[in-house]
Amino acid sequence: MKTPDPEAVRQLASRPYQKVIRGDEVEGFLAEAPELPGCVTAGASIIEATEMLQDAIEGWIEAALAAGEAIPEPGAMRLTA
Repeated sequence: MKTPDPEAVRQLASRPYQKVIRGDEVEGFLAEAPELPGCVTAGASIIEATEMLQDAIEGWIEAALAAGEAIPEPGAMRLTA
Protein backbone atom coordinates (compact mmCIF):
# COMPACT_ATOMS: atom_id res chain seq x y z
CA MET A 1 0.00 0.00 0.00
CA LYS A 2 1.24 3.43 -0.95
CA THR A 3 0.93 6.32 1.50
CA PRO A 4 -1.21 9.07 -0.07
CA ASP A 5 0.14 12.60 -0.43
CA PRO A 6 -1.12 14.58 2.62
CA GLU A 7 -1.83 17.65 0.47
CA ALA A 8 -3.97 15.59 -1.91
CA VAL A 9 -5.88 14.20 1.09
CA ARG A 10 -6.48 17.72 2.45
CA GLN A 11 -7.68 18.97 -0.94
CA LEU A 12 -10.11 16.09 -1.35
CA ALA A 13 -11.33 16.48 2.25
CA SER A 14 -12.04 20.18 1.68
CA ARG A 15 -14.67 19.38 -0.96
CA PRO A 16 -18.29 20.12 0.04
CA TYR A 17 -19.26 16.75 1.52
CA GLN A 18 -22.58 16.69 3.33
CA LYS A 19 -22.08 16.73 7.10
CA VAL A 20 -24.82 15.61 9.47
CA ILE A 21 -24.58 16.30 13.19
CA ARG A 22 -27.26 15.28 15.64
CA GLY A 23 -27.54 14.90 19.38
CA ASP A 24 -27.51 17.12 22.43
CA GLU A 25 -25.29 18.43 25.21
CA VAL A 26 -26.37 15.65 27.59
CA GLU A 27 -25.81 12.61 25.36
CA GLY A 28 -23.19 14.11 23.05
CA PHE A 29 -23.21 14.60 19.31
CA LEU A 30 -22.89 12.08 16.49
CA ALA A 31 -21.35 13.40 13.28
CA GLU A 32 -21.26 11.68 9.92
CA ALA A 33 -20.43 12.28 6.26
CA PRO A 34 -23.10 10.12 4.58
CA GLU A 35 -21.46 10.36 1.16
CA LEU A 36 -18.44 8.54 2.60
CA PRO A 37 -19.84 5.20 3.83
CA GLY A 38 -18.91 4.49 7.43
CA CYS A 39 -17.41 7.94 8.06
CA VAL A 40 -18.84 8.56 11.53
CA THR A 41 -17.48 10.09 14.72
CA ALA A 42 -18.73 11.82 17.87
CA GLY A 43 -18.00 14.72 20.17
CA ALA A 44 -19.15 16.24 23.44
CA SER A 45 -20.12 19.51 21.70
CA ILE A 46 -21.15 20.55 18.21
CA ILE A 47 -17.75 22.20 17.75
CA GLU A 48 -15.87 19.09 18.87
CA ALA A 49 -18.05 16.83 16.69
CA THR A 50 -17.43 19.09 13.68
CA GLU A 51 -13.67 19.05 14.24
CA MET A 52 -13.66 15.29 14.76
CA LEU A 53 -15.69 14.83 11.58
CA GLN A 54 -13.14 16.75 9.53
CA ASP A 55 -10.42 14.46 10.92
CA ALA A 56 -12.60 11.43 10.15
CA ILE A 57 -13.15 12.61 6.56
CA GLU A 58 -9.41 13.03 6.05
CA GLY A 59 -8.75 9.59 7.54
CA TRP A 60 -11.46 8.00 5.39
CA ILE A 61 -10.03 9.54 2.22
CA GLU A 62 -6.46 8.62 3.16
CA ALA A 63 -7.45 4.99 3.79
CA ALA A 64 -9.45 4.79 0.55
CA LEU A 65 -6.58 6.22 -1.50
CA ALA A 66 -4.09 3.85 0.14
CA ALA A 67 -6.37 0.93 -0.76
CA GLY A 68 -6.73 2.15 -4.35
CA GLU A 69 -10.45 2.83 -3.95
CA ALA A 70 -12.35 5.61 -5.70
CA ILE A 71 -13.28 8.70 -3.70
CA PRO A 72 -16.96 9.62 -4.16
CA GLU A 73 -17.72 13.12 -5.37
CA PRO A 74 -19.77 15.24 -2.99
CA GLY A 75 -23.43 15.50 -3.98
CA ALA A 76 -23.04 19.26 -4.37
CA MET A 77 -20.50 18.66 -7.15
CA ARG A 78 -22.53 16.12 -9.13
CA LEU A 79 -24.21 17.35 -12.27
CA THR A 80 -27.87 16.57 -12.73
CA ALA A 81 -29.71 16.35 -16.03
